[in-house]
Amino acid sequence: MVTPENLSGETGAQREPTFHRDASTTAVDTAIVLLGAGVTAITHPLLYVKLLIQIGHEPLTPTVGTTMFGRKVLYLPGFFSYAQHIIRVDGKRGLFRGLSPRIMSSAISTMVRSKVKQAIPAEQVENVSNRDDLKTSLRKVVKEISHEMVIQCLSRIATHPFHVISVRCMAQFVGREIKYR
Repeated sequence: MVTPENLSGETGAQREPTFHRDASTTAVDTAIVLLGAGVTAITHPLLYVKLLIQIGHEPLTPTVGTTMFGRKVLYLPGFFSYAQHIIRVDGKRGLFRGLSPRIMSSAISTMVRSKVKQAIPAEQVENVSNRDDLKTSLRKVVKEISHEMVIQCLSRIATHPFHVISVRCMAQFVGREIKYR
């Protein structure tokens, strides 16, 4: 019997997924990659300073200040202080250390997510109505979550090496190393 799943007339055989790409889908993917690269470039200095703080790099001394109740306290430097320190040491380009691997990671993540969504399409998701029983609605939620988890896991696996390279590039600032450029 020929079914929509088995158009070639074969029975019991698995078909390879076919990727139907048209110009509009490719244009949308390209636009998403470019938009993601732009957002990544704009927000990179924030992530860079955050990473330096997280790894414990504190080149600037805390400043003495007072609270609104008049008590003296020490304030740790904020984002702008750290950014100025990086600019003094490495110049303005120094704020973008490790940006290339982050952009590569973002682009690869977008492409992997797109390909996985094509290869493993989500079944038509119906809105859960009040008449659906608990088992049916729970089954739908589990299918949706499982599908998104597979996509997320494959994306993370593909991009993890670039994340590691990016973190190593940024962490080199602490030891003034130049292994990753």
